[in-house]
Amino acid sequence: MADFERTVRDTIDEHGLLLPEDSVVIGVSGGADSLALLHVLRRLAPEYRVTLHVGHLEHGIRGDESLEDARCVRAIAEAWGLPVTIARRDVPAIAQERGIAIEEAARQERYRFLGELARSVGGTTVAVAHHADDQVETVLMHLLRGAGLSGLRGMRPLSRLDALRLGDDEGPPPEDA
Repeated sequence: MADFERTVRDTIDEHGLLLPEDSVVIGVSGGADSLALLHVLRRLAPEYRVTLHVGHLEHGIRGDESLEDARCVRAIAEAWGLPVTIARRDVPAIAQERGIAIEEAARQERYRFLGELARSVGGTTVAVAHHADDQVETVLMHLLRGAGLSGLRGMRPLSRLDALRLGDDEGPPPEDA
């Protein structure tokens, strides 16, 4: 965890992601990556003088397993004394309605939820965790969309919603977020 914490700290410092008095909404799926990010940001919050709010979107894709993720996220946030908001969206129905893949609908709805949550709680920044499989998936999505060489990149450490300085911007972030 020390190496991961150092990486998170270095990324925060290099990109100026957190300012004193920021309110950070952390997107927590219940997976290892987002729980590790939550753990590290909880440890770093006093040093950076920021407050945290946990957000979880139960997307209705994995049935009881999804519901268990939501319960786990709520239990951890409450045990650590952090405010938590859990929302539910019927992502399969949304995907069908929009004529897009379930994974794309889940991504869009997750970022839409996190942006809405940040606005509703006075959040200044949204933090999400990504892992190597996300990077590969992003490059493949760019390829399938016909991206040229300039589009064949993974996710940047900072994107429009990953470190959102909230304004009036609506909708999901770019595909590499």
